[in-house]
Amino acid sequence: MTIQINDKTRGVMSQLQLTQQTALPLRRAAADQQAWQRRLAEIATADREWERMLNRHAAQSQGPLVLTGVGVSPLLARWTARYTDSHRDTPVFIHHVGCTAESRSVDHLLHRLLDAIRLHCDLREPVPLSPEARVEVLPNWLARLAARGRAVLVLDRLDALEDAGAEQAMDWLPAWLPPMIRLVIGLAPGPAAEMLRQRGWNVEARSGDDSPGGDPSVEDRGADSARLLAALWATRRGLTRERLEALLPEVDVTARLEQLDDQVFTVDGRLTLAGPDVRDAVRRRYLADGGIRQNLQAAVAELFRDDLSEDALDERPWLLARAAHWATLADVLGSRAVLEALLTSDWRGDLVGCWRQWGTAAELVAFYRDRLQTWRGEANVAGLADLLLRLAGALRELPEAEDLDVFLRAALELESDAASLSGAAARSALGAWLADQQRLDEAETLLREALVLRQEQLGPDHGDTRGTRHQLAMLLESAGNIEAAVALYRDALRYREESLGKNHRELIPHLTNLAALLKADDALDGARPLYQRALQIAERQYGNIHPTTAACVDNLAGLLYAGQDLDEAENLYQRALGIAETVFGPDHPATAASAHNLGTVMDAREQYQMAETLFRRALDIRQNSAGDDHMDTASTLHNLAGVLDAMGRYDEAEPMYRRAVETWEKVVGADHPATATSVNNLADLLREKGEYDEAEGLYRRNIETWSALLGEKHPHTVMTRSELAILYADQKRVDLAEPMLREAVEQTAEVMGADSMQHINTVVRLAALLRDSGRRDDARGVLTRTIDRVEGKVNLLSPRVQKLRRHLDALDVKPDTLH
Repeated sequence: MTIQINDKTRGVMSQLQLTQQTALPLRRAAADQQAWQRRLAEIATADREWERMLNRHAAQSQGPLVLTGVGVSPLLARWTARYTDSHRDTPVFIHHVGCTAESRSVDHLLHRLLDAIRLHCDLREPVPLSPEARVEVLPNWLARLAARGRAVLVLDRLDALEDAGAEQAMDWLPAWLPPMIRLVIGLAPGPAAEMLRQRGWNVEARSGDDSPGGDPSVEDRGADSARLLAALWATRRGLTRERLEALLPEVDVTARLEQLDDQVFTVDGRLTLAGPDVRDAVRRRYLADGGIRQNLQAAVAELFRDDLSEDALDERPWLLARAAHWATLADVLGSRAVLEALLTSDWRGDLVGCWRQWGTAAELVAFYRDRLQTWRGEANVAGLADLLLRLAGALRELPEAEDLDVFLRAALELESDAASLSGAAARSALGAWLADQQRLDEAETLLREALVLRQEQLGPDHGDTRGTRHQLAMLLESAGNIEAAVALYRDALRYREESLGKNHRELIPHLTNLAALLKADDALDGARPLYQRALQIAERQYGNIHPTTAACVDNLAGLLYAGQDLDEAENLYQRALGIAETVFGPDHPATAASAHNLGTVMDAREQYQMAETLFRRALDIRQNSAGDDHMDTASTLHNLAGVLDAMGRYDEAEPMYRRAVETWEKVVGADHPATATSVNNLADLLREKGEYDEAEGLYRRNIETWSALLGEKHPHTVMTRSELAILYADQKRVDLAEPMLREAVEQTAEVMGADSMQHINTVVRLAALLRDSGRRDDARGVLTRTIDRVEGKVNLLSPRVQKLRRHLDALDVKPDTLH
């Protein structure tokens, strides 16, 4: 499959790119789709009115067009071919659901579509292997496609998808499409059309009696025809005449096929059923029993025993998984020869798909651990180390994969020449795995060895070298060795610049990796030019309305926010929100993230009503998309509660804080920093409301949490002790409050600085306590000493100095206002 470009020169280049970069199963699927499209186009009759409507839709910026009724599939096949021929610069993707068995899977459709986008946009990321990840990245990849100009997507017979019921089968479709994406959907009459109409999509119904296909009258053509049709139904994408004859030796296959020309079509020498209606009819009439279907698929799989041809690799594992013949599938996938073939780039996705149906990650690791003992005992162990590395890499694609050390260490042991490419690969793979398991010391040693070897063998900018360097940098970062990690990120950027020049788009991730690390280390001045440069490259290479540009805008805005440049941060977050709304729509998680981020700036600028509006919008989206029990939802709940708290709307803020705490406890645990932060804010609010007992309990809980997580002298621990002391002062419990406030004054000055607002607030509260207990001179001394210390650190007109002076003056002028 490829996005179709019919210009002769460009068409040849596109096909060459497809051959080199697309996995073989997808190339075979493309041939199936093209053959079925040609067949449909041949039987289509011209319909100028409907073709003009399709042309208008492709030319205009409007929502998806849904066609339902008779003759829709031939109409779309004919129109797509004609449109592609007359619009050579517009990429067109078409998928006919039901032209083969696998084409009826949402996951397969997504795989083809994402691969087409990857090729057309020259994306470096591979298509994700899991179905869930494919659905998740689809809006982002469609936005990238749209950034390059108009693109037309034609999805025919979506009602024939078999993954779930009609409603679930449509859930993967994005509710919002970028303006440059033109989507046309073909459906048979039924509930699917009404579901899409309820989305607000334009649904047009055709009438007439020229619809091809329908239920085949196979009952009139004899039992042999029925057996032949059933055999073809069982396959992934059909059988050659020779294999049909081997499966059905008593059937005159040639004679039967002559009678079934309307129900069978041929592609690349393989015979397959002619569309979803024929497939459904064959299943209803001859294969209604699930056991019969499974036995037939197992029998067809036997045609490919001891065969490593493309047809065999394509069909046999797929057939056995569909038939649920797990023991036979284990024998097949446990064969070293088969596994070596399936672990190539062409078949790796198919292998992982079979694994997902076959068993859990733990079961598969145990299975291959047993196989490893057999392989080690074989006379020929050449290449086994490479097989084990590729096996471990594929197993890592499964959720919750563990205990892969056994394969990686075995590969390292088998590779006798430590300086070989395989030796370096084994060290890199094992080091990366151990780093993921937080076994950092052993991982660092292996990754350093692998990096030296790969730089010597492959050069400093080879893809494998870059991968190992990145793994080592991430490890050093997680271990707190920031200086060494920064050096590696700088090396990576320099080598890429030497290879690509200063303005290549592939520099963007290297710039942002280095900038993010510097930002985390509070080196904001060093990070800023890197983020700015990444944004400039993105704007030049991708334009202003592109997900990569939006990410770069967001990164720079976050840095400026951290540096208190709120004016420019607001401008950039506004821009990021505009891009997200354009390319992802008003209800996408990316839009929620942009609204949330802009809300944080408006909160910091004390524009609370605007912040509330933004946080409420982000919360609605996040609750609808991620649910109540999600980190993003908890984060927005916390921020919204903070804004309501700042506006004095305590009765609204309190339940928000409580929901945030409850959600954090579910998703990250009771002793997580995020949970503790929401607990602290809830305690502050309860203290302001005078609900001292519960607030005291929350403060004490948090002192224990922060002490355990960060230590006794961390700012969070010190701040919480200070807040508890202020609570005791509010309660007039001088015996408890005074010693804690004095300790807090010393600790906030030591840990946060004498000019920090937390220190100044604590000093003011201690002065108020001393004044209220009749020690006005002591209070004056505390304030005066603090002013003297602060004036040497900040400008005399600083709000912090002014606050101290106001309270010093208030000791005599307004003695009841010091607090």
